[in-house]
Amino acid sequence: MKSMTLLASLAAVSALCLSFACSSKSDSNGGAGSSNGGSGDDAGASNGGSGNHAGSGNHAGSGDTGDAGEGPTGSAGDDGAAGSGPVAGSCEALGDGVLLMGDPNDVAEQNGPTKASQGILDTPPIRGEAMAVIGTKLFVETETELWMSDLSKATRTLTRIAGKESDDKINAGVSCADTRFLVVRDMAATKDGKLVLIDYVGGAVIEISDPGGANCKSDWVAGTHEMGDNPGADYPLNHGDKDGPGAEALFGGDPDVTGVGGGGIHKVAVDDDGNIYTYDEGTKKLKKIANDADRTVSTIGQVKSGDDNILGIAWLGGKLYLSGVDGSNDFLQVVDPTKYKVATPTANVTDVFRNAGQQFPEIKDSGHQAVTSSLFADGDALIVTGQIQYIWRMSTDGTVLATLAGSDGQSGPGRLDFDSDFDPTIPHPANEWELVASLSSSTGGPWITVAGGSLYWSGSGLGKNYGLQFTCK
Repeated sequence: MKSMTLLASLAAVSALCLSFACSSKSDSNGGAGSSNGGSGDDAGASNGGSGNHAGSGNHAGSGDTGDAGEGPTGSAGDDGAAGSGPVAGSCEALGDGVLLMGDPNDVAEQNGPTKASQGILDTPPIRGEAMAVIGTKLFVETETELWMSDLSKATRTLTRIAGKESDDKINAGVSCADTRFLVVRDMAATKDGKLVLIDYVGGAVIEISDPGGANCKSDWVAGTHEMGDNPGADYPLNHGDKDGPGAEALFGGDPDVTGVGGGGIHKVAVDDDGNIYTYDEGTKKLKKIANDADRTVSTIGQVKSGDDNILGIAWLGGKLYLSGVDGSNDFLQVVDPTKYKVATPTANVTDVFRNAGQQFPEIKDSGHQAVTSSLFADGDALIVTGQIQYIWRMSTDGTVLATLAGSDGQSGPGRLDFDSDFDPTIPHPANEWELVASLSSSTGGPWITVAGGSLYWSGSGLGKNYGLQFTCK
């Protein structure tokens, strides 16, 4: 099941101005495109197997052979004990950004690294997507694998701790070494130092305890609860529409309604009590997985038709926030779970804003969308990324409080590459960084997380797989 990320990005770039309100100005970059593509035939997970256009071929091998590479000598990582969860804080401004991971001038191999460990800046890089930080440990998912680096080490390496791309199956309830994923679409750290991963094709919420430690293991939380093979076009595995105990819950849509194939669970947020929130693309429903003995799944809202391109979610102040695009507009929505009613399931999902890039000062009146993607709850505000390659801090009423990072450079919004005089391998002030990433990513990136006084950003796109670390002020 080879990755379709690069092919999907290439195809999307050629179609951007047909679908997503590109600028009428003459530039070489195009506009920012959409991402998920909604549920159904066009929904494809980027490494294949989900969606009728994605296919379900076999992976090339990614065995465990090979010596560990060595990363560059770096300074000590974030403060905090290795076993602690993410440190709450506030990122009201950002200092310099440095290259943390990967290679901004090279793309990951389509079938993943062949080694189980490599230097954090080795080429070819891993296909880094969503990130989480627990203490000094950085975790990165690549859709089918989970990698870790200890940022406190002078010489940093990335080591695969779970998953194996060539196995093409899902499995949990076992040691991390024996855990397998089909297509992970998001990841978050809990307050008590665990990781939650959302498997889009596997139809499962999986939790990792003691990640990277001697007792590292996985547990089924909700949805699929037994080892299974890639379902191909009929994704997600065991799809249906059922709330209740996690072991009995089903995601992705009722086969009697969706027919062959549906849409997987996509994006994840966790509250301070350990409750998990995710978006089910197949049913357009928003789900809560309670941190109780049964890991009870319940519906807390449903998005309207046309609003199913959800690219980011965050829990803040007792409400769930959603970022996404509707084809011609960016939007931010808020969900109040206390007002959910089965008879009117979309009534408690309301717009904070909806417009074609007008919310953001750098692209206002440019004809470009921001393509609002990842969301992160930080203190009493939200941090949001755009595929247009900026990071903003925003109040819950949609007011942009600060532009944290990003630069138009010489090329303007929607760039496809770095300017010729920009060197991404050296530190730059946050407002000078050219955050080059895919303008149309089926995975919903770029991704951000905040922990221990730093903001972490990960992007992938046309010939690039890399991550950055910014100091919070």
